[in-house]
Amino acid sequence: MRKFSANLASVISIFFITVVGILSVFGQTASNEFADKSRNNAANENAAVTQISDSEAFDKKNELSVLGGFVPETVRLYGGSRKSTYGFASIQYSRRIASSESLALKYQIDFIPLALINYERQRVVQITPNTFDVERERETVYGIGFAPVGLQLNFRRKKKVQPFIGLTLGMIYFAKSIPDDRSPVFPDRFGTHLNFVTSGGGGVEFATASERSYTVGFKLQHISNASRGNINPGFDQSLFYFGYTFKKW
Repeated sequence: MRKFSANLASVISIFFITVVGILSVFGQTASNEFADKSRNNAANENAAVTQISDSEAFDKKNELSVLGGFVPETVRLYGGSRKSTYGFASIQYSRRIASSESLALKYQIDFIPLALINYERQRVVQITPNTFDVERERETVYGIGFAPVGLQLNFRRKKKVQPFIGLTLGMIYFAKSIPDDRSPVFPDRFGTHLNFVTSGGGGVEFATASERSYTVGFKLQHISNASRGNINPGFDQSLFYFGYTFKKW
């Protein structure tokens, strides 16, 4: 638990240092952007109207999106983690909190109404008084989640194709304890319903002039119960996801 607390504190510290650092190097704010637009002269009025219209379509501060993703069972990233497959659907609110001519920093909150994890249960059973065996079977568990802390940094922010990197911290409450390896031999080998999720990665956002955008991304994700359960192997996953932003204002 102390090790997890130390790691969590490090992640949070890095998160806030990143926010402060990015905010400090951004040389322009929304008011600067408005001032730049106002410099268009009357001789180029028609071109300016078109340019402002496109810029506004890509430059709204608030966004609502839907996202979905899937994790195939892959090689474990760390020795102690448990193999798994995972899928999710979420609703995301984003707000641009800082920007420059080529960068945009967004703060994000995700509500996850659907999360499904499938993993291999490993139950120790007694065959004879001196013989034991491990039974392996697949288990699928439904969960619901919330990620209140997210950062996304978009590059080329006024272009239609915008690469980005991001970090997310949240939690998922599963309908059953995960993992659950209980058996008559080891009745206390189980995790918890509530698990914590950390992820980081990047992708590409494809913006359109109709105030819509599409996202393709990849991130490394870790799910664990922070050693609050009797066992905590954790689940490390390589997550591919897609998103559609349907509202900007």
